[in-house]
Amino acid sequence: MKSLLMIALLSWGALAGASAQESDLVKAANAAKAKRPATTTKKPKVITNADVKKAKSQLGTTTSSTTGEQAPPPAAAKSTVPAMSPDQLFRARRDAEDRVAKNEKKVAELEKSLDLIEQAFYSENDPTYRDDVIQKRFEQTKRQLTDARKELADARDALAVLQPSQLRNPATP
Repeated sequence: MKSLLMIALLSWGALAGASAQESDLVKAANAAKAKRPATTTKKPKVITNADVKKAKSQLGTTTSSTTGEQAPPPAAAKSTVPAMSPDQLFRARRDAEDRVAKNEKKVAELEKSLDLIEQAFYSENDPTYRDDVIQKRFEQTKRQLTDARKELADARDALAVLQPSQLRNPATP
């Protein structure tokens, strides 16, 4: 116990001695800090529950001026998905995920095919065959790849609409 106390006192003494001897760099930094004007920035106000209760406006609610009833939600907040049972929703989501996976696979295959056709184009020594056959195959595959990418984007958009975060019922908060 005494040795532990002795070690603590020695380390504290070493730290106190080190802080007493300031280097030139520390002195220059302290001098520069003293020359700077004091900052006048205010600390941000923390909003509490009491502040919210005291607020004069009603946050997040919209009422009709004549009847006092709540106004319907804006059209943009409504989901584009028709009302479905949980089972139908699950199946639609699964079908959309399958469609995305199928289109991703198709895009990957077409990209690989396009790379192989391009390599064949540059490795072919016969300019007539290269320009007549390989060039046409390259352009056709490139069109197919563009169409497949568009289908993939459409499939991803359809899946995004069916995700749980997009399916909030506008009538409930």
